[in-house]
Amino acid sequence: MTKSTKKLLILALLIVGIVVIVYLGLNHMANSHLSGCGMNDGPFTAVLIDQNKISENSRSFKLNNNAVLILDNRNDSLSPTLTLKENGIIKWTLDTDTRNTKGYESEQIWEISNLSITKTADPIKLEFTAHWTYGAEAGWMEINRENGKNSFCLSW
Repeated sequence: MTKSTKKLLILALLIVGIVVIVYLGLNHMANSHLSGCGMNDGPFTAVLIDQNKISENSRSFKLNNNAVLILDNRNDSLSPTLTLKENGIIKWTLDTDTRNTKGYESEQIWEISNLSITKTADPIKLEFTAHWTYGAEAGWMEINRENGKNSFCLSW
C-alpha cells in the first residue's frame, strides 16, 4: 500500500468515525429531548380519579373564572392529588402517582410542596417541588382545564 493510499484510508475512516459519532449523538438528543421533558424524568401523566374527600392537609390556589385548584398531600401511602373546583363544583381530580408511567412502576411521589401557578387560564401551568423516590426535585405540569388531560416532568 502506498503512502498516499494509507493517508486516504485513514482520512476516510476518520470521516466515517466522525459521522457515526455525530449520528449517535444527535439520535440520543432527539430521543431524549422530544419526550417533552428533555433529559429529565417523565413525561408523567396524572390519572383522573374519583375523589372521596379532601384531607385537612389540602391547600387551595385561586384560578380565574371563580375556580380553585386544590392540592391534597394525603397522609396515607397515596400520592398527592390535584382537584379543580369551579363555582363550588368539583370538575376533576388527578392522582399524581408516577407508578402509572411505564419505566417508573416502583417510584412514587408522596408530597408536592412550593406549588406556584404560572398560568391560571387554559391550560393551567404549575411549578412545584416533588418529594419522591429520588429526593426532592423541581417539577412543572400543564393541565387542560376542561378535561384534566395533563403532562408533568421532574428534574434535579
